[in-house]
Amino acid sequence: MLDPRSIEMLLAVAAHGSFAGAASALSFTPSAISQRMRMLERDAGVQLFERSPRGVRLTAAGQALARRAETMRRELIDARAELDALAESGAGQLMFGSFPTATAAFVARAIASYRRRHPTFELEVTDGEPYESVARLRARTLDLAVVFELDSWPATRDYDGNAVADADEVVLESLFDDPFSLLLPADHDLAKEADEVRLEQLTSERIIGSPPGCAPWGMDLEQVCEAAGVQLEFAAHYRSADFQAQQALVAAGLGVSLLPRLAQAALRDDVVVRPLMNAPRAPNLAGVARRGLPHARRRGDGAGGTRGGRRRTARRVRSRTLRSNRRAWRRQSIRPSRLRA
Repeated sequence: MLDPRSIEMLLAVAAHGSFAGAASALSFTPSAISQRMRMLERDAGVQLFERSPRGVRLTAAGQALARRAETMRRELIDARAELDALAESGAGQLMFGSFPTATAAFVARAIASYRRRHPTFELEVTDGEPYESVARLRARTLDLAVVFELDSWPATRDYDGNAVADADEVVLESLFDDPFSLLLPADHDLAKEADEVRLEQLTSERIIGSPPGCAPWGMDLEQVCEAAGVQLEFAAHYRSADFQAQQALVAAGLGVSLLPRLAQAALRDDVVVRPLMNAPRAPNLAGVARRGLPHARRRGDGAGGTRGGRRRTARRVRSRTLRSNRRAWRRQSIRPSRLRA
């Protein structure tokens, strides 16, 4: 729901009291700001702004979201400063994990941008399912990873339901929510629906996904159905974590399924997606090992370097982080005294 651009726009609207003022401050058109904020309200499911001819005012829900957004902005600034500090520490190495859909959607571009800015810093990337990245974080073969999880299926659990790490062994920071859509054959009757598909319209359909129970989103969908008094047929017979394979199964008429928004950029011609009322959302998260933030490993060291080397690196990173934070604060026109704990 909240990506960096939406955070920036929401806080600008809160600060200036109008879409026009926010647009002027951010060099956007007022219509672009208004459209983005309407999308934010739609995703939040509540009214965030009270609109009047004299401007806009945040509702109680909007104020609550703005407080969260301010915290997220500070975290993004700190993350940028931490990466700058790591880059300044010399020719080090950062082991980064992702999952294929995120890599295709945004991680690849972020990696390329980082390499251009910091050519002497080695960044190695490993794709895998979220639970695989969490296991690697726990084993310290990754320093940082982008993962996703659902309310009933945490990133620390594999698709067979086994825990790969305790919840307190990793730190997860929210990036944005990725809503699921209904995946249908192109010639399906519901493919003609322009509005959201209702759960009761799926009572005669087979919902297909990976066992157990259409993991990882099946439990969330079942809970939504239970709350709505709707019973669906879940056919968890097709084990696949590949969205192209799932699209092929749906296109072949074996059932319907769910597809996250990030995966919809590579949609087959013989399937369509439609919005599903009360569909699950998969928060995309950045994770680090609980023991500490990622540290710059010197090339040639082992997974963790020498014990003394780790301590020296940590001290260098902390001191450079302070300098980088100050630079970031100046770039964002934020004074440390204005930041709330």
